[in-house]
Amino acid sequence: MKEPSRTIHLATQRLRPFFVACALAVLWTLSVRAVDVKTADAKPIDPSADKLLKRMGDYLAESPFFSVSAEIWQDIQLGSGQQIQAGRTIDLQVRRPDRFHAEVHSTRRNRGLFYDGKSITLLNRVENFYGSVPAPASLDQALDTASERFGIAMPLEDLVVSDPYQSAMQKIVSGRDIGPVTVLGTPCEHLAFSLGAVDWQIWIEDGLKPVPRKIVITYKDEEGTPEYTAIFSHWDFQTKLPDFLFTFEAPPGASKINVAEIKSENQSHKNEGK
Repeated sequence: MKEPSRTIHLATQRLRPFFVACALAVLWTLSVRAVDVKTADAKPIDPSADKLLKRMGDYLAESPFFSVSAEIWQDIQLGSGQQIQAGRTIDLQVRRPDRFHAEVHSTRRNRGLFYDGKSITLLNRVENFYGSVPAPASLDQALDTASERFGIAMPLEDLVVSDPYQSAMQKIVSGRDIGPVTVLGTPCEHLAFSLGAVDWQIWIEDGLKPVPRKIVITYKDEEGTPEYTAIFSHWDFQTKLPDFLFTFEAPPGASKINVAEIKSENQSHKNEGK
């Protein structure tokens, strides 16, 4: 007959794998629960990203006027199906609450867009024709009018609206602060947001002037996952913007055409960007 201590020792040896398995199971359950709790507690929008975006939006909204230049690169598809990048530059001037002027330049297009608080005029400088429509006395409503009547969106309209933060946050499902980085030598904070089918990133300048320095939009629901990139420079919040900058005067020999014709032309070139 085996000694009791020896018997207990052997039984313990046989049961050790069982105890280890039980311990591992408990630890696994606890770790899974911890992950689940952490995931449940995680906010879909990083508070830091939200705070930085709101700071930028408030800064633009509270600025009575500003000017900025942007270099735009956008993926488009040729008739053959090949995807290429098309570039253009935009010079933008805004005076709140009811003034807007943009000049859009590319190798094939040269356009001016004017809003003086009473009307919106789109000028095709290459072919020297223009169209004009009455407009509401607010920037937000004028943006909608430009889209509905001309079939275009005003360039960089999310920076122009009365509340850029609220405009940017619409339909956002997640957002995070990626961290510090430089854009053309300017220290910035890199933020990334998603609307589900569309992802967008923004690089906001550090310091006293929290303006966007770069924006990238990725259209995941479109063929080829095209991207839109805007790089900003020459932000100016000091130079006052007089009325004549926003008042349209027809160039010599310019023809006034029906707004419906302009809208039709814009829609035929929609893949070439705004």
